[in-house]
Amino acid sequence: KNIELLVPPLPEQQKIVTILDAAFTAIDKAKANAEQNLKNAKELFESYLQSIFENKSDDWIAKTLGDVCEISSKLIDPKKSEFQDYIHIGAGNIESKKGTLIDLKTAKEENLISGKFLFDETMVLYSKIRPYLMKVVKCNFKGLCSADIYPLVPFKKEMISDFLYYLLLTQKFTDYAILGSQRAGMPKVNREHLFAYNLYIPPLTEQQTIVQKLDLLSIETKKLEVIYQQKIENLDELKKSMLQKAFSGELTSTKEVIKELISLGMKPKPEQS
Repeated sequence: KNIELLVPPLPEQQKIVTILDAAFTAIDKAKANAEQNLKNAKELFESYLQSIFENKSDDWIAKTLGDVCEISSKLIDPKKSEFQDYIHIGAGNIESKKGTLIDLKTAKEENLISGKFLFDETMVLYSKIRPYLMKVVKCNFKGLCSADIYPLVPFKKEMISDFLYYLLLTQKFTDYAILGSQRAGMPKVNREHLFAYNLYIPPLTEQQTIVQKLDLLSIETKKLEVIYQQKIENLDELKKSMLQKAFSGELTSTKEVIKELISLGMKPKPEQS
């Protein structure tokens, strides 16, 4: 089919191109800065987390993971009425590296058939599938988790659950888990390898202090991530908006471009028309 296009005169085309070039250059620069800030925020938390477990004190005691936690849950039948309203968590419901949950549904809503583990607030859920994804979460409710997740219960006299949660998010542990899955030739961590992990743990009171610091930094990091991610999305939308205005004849001056960019916290200096 033939489509009619409204084409402006060549001088006006050149003017629009000049405006768009200036705007897109400023937008791309701002987006690159926002992406770098987002990366820096994530790396700051990861670096601090790593330093906590690397710079151990003299009173930290050598243990294996099997010395400080266990898997006590048994598989249950999710078809039973008593479990139908329980939230079900699979590996796909845990966000990588974030410790947050997405797209949650009940056992009834998912029409679950195969056996699942029961978990509660005392446990840390660790996905044994593709350990490089670093899928770990601690829930404040009771529910069901898939057989691809280890519901880990820390021994009260050895470790608090929040400390275990952060331990499982360290790069050192992740590298160990990945190595085990590679040796086994399977993209998952078996129990024997998991519980053989060597670590050092501080006294319970120090664990609590460390957790409080990590919690605060985690909250601030997530706030920054939301801000920078939103800014990136806004910049993408702004670029689309500029194109739409350009082809509808609404983009006639760099002034409106500058106004939009400044509203996003930028200070561009595109060439004035």
